Amino acid sequence: MGRYQPGQHDSFIKCDTPRCGANNAPEGTAAYDTDCWRCGEPLGGKPEPGDEVIVDIVDEKHDGTLVCKTEGGFVLFLEAEVTGIQATVRVTEVDETAGQAELVDGGS
Repeated sequence: MGRYQPGQHDSFIKCDTPRCGANNAPEGTAAYDTDCWRCGEPLGGKPEPGDEVIVDIVDEKHDGTLVCKTEGGFVLFLEAEVTGIQATVRVTEVDETAGQAELVDGGS
């Protein structure tokens, strides 16, 4: 059903739809669903290799790799020079918790 169960799940995906905000089961669990159990809207989730997404640049690792987050909260690592706080990237690799990306546009 996709509903977050505190006794079974250690985290959750919060629905961003205005006036919903339901807690949904996290990716990787048997109860995970790509749509919110309450309102039925897509949850965003994990991007696929080849997807172009806009990310917020949230940190920089000591080796210069940028730590970025998608709108859905998925973490992507980017090795590029970016002047702004957002960028458009192409996802190159994805695993369970994070992925790699290449720069498409350095943006704003």
